[in-house]
Amino acid sequence: MTTPTNQDATSPPPRLGEMLGWIRQIVGCGIRRPGYPQSLQVERWLAEKLSEFGLAEVRAEPVPVNRWEPHTTSLEFADGAALPCFPIPYTAWTGATGLDAPAVFLGEGKPEEFQAADLRGRVAVVEMRFAELVGAMLKKGAHFLRDADQSVPDGPLHAANWLIRNFPAYYEAQRRGAAGFIGLLVDSPTHGCDFYVPYDGFLKDLPGVWVGREHAPQARAQAVSGAWVRLISTGENRVVDSHNVVGVLPGAGCQPGEINENIIITCHHDAPFASAVEDASGLAVLLALAKVFGAAKGTPRQLRRDLVFVAASGHFHGGIGNRVFVERHGGGLLKRTVAAFGVEHIAEEAEGDGQGGYRLTGRPEVRALFFDGSPGFAGVLREEAERWRIDRLICADAYSFGPEPPCDSAPFFTAGIPSACHISGPLYLFDPQDTVDKVRLADLVPMAEFFATVLRRIDALPADELSMGMKRPRGLPPPPPPPWFRPPP
Repeated sequence: MTTPTNQDATSPPPRLGEMLGWIRQIVGCGIRRPGYPQSLQVERWLAEKLSEFGLAEVRAEPVPVNRWEPHTTSLEFADGAALPCFPIPYTAWTGATGLDAPAVFLGEGKPEEFQAADLRGRVAVVEMRFAELVGAMLKKGAHFLRDADQSVPDGPLHAANWLIRNFPAYYEAQRRGAAGFIGLLVDSPTHGCDFYVPYDGFLKDLPGVWVGREHAPQARAQAVSGAWVRLISTGENRVVDSHNVVGVLPGAGCQPGEINENIIITCHHDAPFASAVEDASGLAVLLALAKVFGAAKGTPRQLRRDLVFVAASGHFHGGIGNRVFVERHGGGLLKRTVAAFGVEHIAEEAEGDGQGGYRLTGRPEVRALFFDGSPGFAGVLREEAERWRIDRLICADAYSFGPEPPCDSAPFFTAGIPSACHISGPLYLFDPQDTVDKVRLADLVPMAEFFATVLRRIDALPADELSMGMKRPRGLPPPPPPPWFRPPP
């Protein structure tokens, strides 16, 4: 194991109480969906903190988003049975009076089930199926694995609930003339209909709602009988500017009249609810790094390269924030970017408690460190993960899930920048139960220390050494969209 250097020992360490206070401050702002006032409030607060920590050039770069804001959502069958429901993100509104139509049950929405039904003017009811997160998929081609108790299985870890395998049934129902859509969350680990998936940012043309697993049998029975349903889903759409909050900390190697090399650290600031793990926890690490390196300015601990901090907007809008950042700076700043780091979700592992809620296991959620870079870069990550005892960590092939890694910093990977992104996918990320108790407090400071020491070591490595052997070097054409952000057909 690598031991701390004297230079590391003199760096001001992040404090757990302060990091937890930042998380509580962010969560206290409320629901932070793209373009919401609460999200804009957090943007302003982040800019103030980065300026307070001594960063130069703190700025808010506009990112246009569809501000999709529900007002009233209800579901009632002809016999008077009213079921709790939640509007499927970015789906259409019904208008104030709602719609009245017979329901049709389509099972899982297989082709033969559609063929057997007449959907014209009816409400399609479909059992939605989540993909599975499988340990072997993350381990395949991994650069290294840290699993002290050998608790990461090769088989299923849990549902990958950000990826609904049969969501195309929604579009097929629309194509066949359905008036509305009801998705039954039968694969959910807990009760409840509040579920902010898909979060691709594409406005859709068919009104739709989620119904929780506890009410799925009742909704299914009503649909099988062809009962009439009244569906109301009202709200507002309008395009507004959200912002990437960007702060630059100049490096000691910057010469007058020259553009210095830089390293990017990013985390998104928007969230589906007043979410703590998603991603107030990642922002706490980003802020800790900004404070530590801001305090090093003008001392021997100052990095040679610039540090660029990007608190990105619009993760819950198809990851648009960092996509816009890469497009905007591809001909400038990014030409001198030697590495990029993403940090998301410092999370406690949770499982269903058998009674409709969550139970914490006491372990960290299995996490990926998606990576594309040189063997030497990977070696630094491995040594520092060991040093700071970052457990249940798989340094995974960035492209094991498809054309881009499932993380907010994916655009840096696909732009050919040597990149590493820490992310976990606990079950509660997309519902209101992502509360402060789900943050893995024991890992907040170690994660900040991990990234800080990695940054110091990477700063000393030449750019060509960091990029050696990358799977996706610079200059390749843009990849196709991943399945979780695929536009409507």
